[in-house]
Amino acid sequence: MRVNRFQSTARPSETRAQQEVRPSAPTPAADSLPTELDCLKGYFADSFEPAGAPEVLRQTKEVNCGAAVVTMLSQKAGKDPVSAAQHMDTLESRFTDGRGTDPKELARMLAFEGIEVKKGTANFDMSSVNDALARGEKAVVQVDTNRLATGVDTKVAGDSHWIVVDGKDDQGNYVVKDTGNGSKYAVSGQQLADSVGSAWELHRGGGMLVVGDAAKDADANALAEQSAQRTEALGNTDGGGSRARLSFGRESS
Repeated sequence: MRVNRFQSTARPSETRAQQEVRPSAPTPAADSLPTELDCLKGYFADSFEPAGAPEVLRQTKEVNCGAAVVTMLSQKAGKDPVSAAQHMDTLESRFTDGRGTDPKELARMLAFEGIEVKKGTANFDMSSVNDALARGEKAVVQVDTNRLATGVDTKVAGDSHWIVVDGKDDQGNYVVKDTGNGSKYAVSGQQLADSVGSAWELHRGGGMLVVGDAAKDADANALAEQSAQRTEALGNTDGGGSRARLSFGRESS
């Protein structure tokens, strides 16, 4: 007789009195079982903090991530949803044409809020980011959303999108604040570097800006122009899209 190795057996002398067997729970119907798409959605939901986490603002339009990032970094803007939304609208209407935010426009937004672009690079320069974080500064990074969300080189564009890097976790990954869905998560430096590379390949622009508080006596106009000049390496592609698509459908940026 073949014995199932996962099933225990007992000798006759070890047999115990039969216990009452309770009916098992009913098997769920096939149509009530989670689909593969449900599992994927659950994975993304479990990987991020709930939308609307107090320290991460959520953009209010598909293309205003630049204004959302600057509002989140600003010491002047209110962070409650109504004040934040009004501040995003003000920045967007003052500095952009409403179709996204290119690097120079972002630099001028930042200067308007008293934040200086210290350095701009066409890649995700981990050494510069580490030095900036040690000084209490942050990096604003322009990436392709599909590559950032999946880590896979699909060769299919998501959106050109601005995110904030403002720390590292215990494993050495970079902490990202993403206004696309108001979430905070950690990714490797390599994945950020690859996401910037995909932004160049698929959107013809991308990179990172190291940003920090400007001098209190800085002339606003001079600060804006100096900061804008430091964005030359990133190109002039608008960043605006709010999220990657599970279907990897291309969107204009």
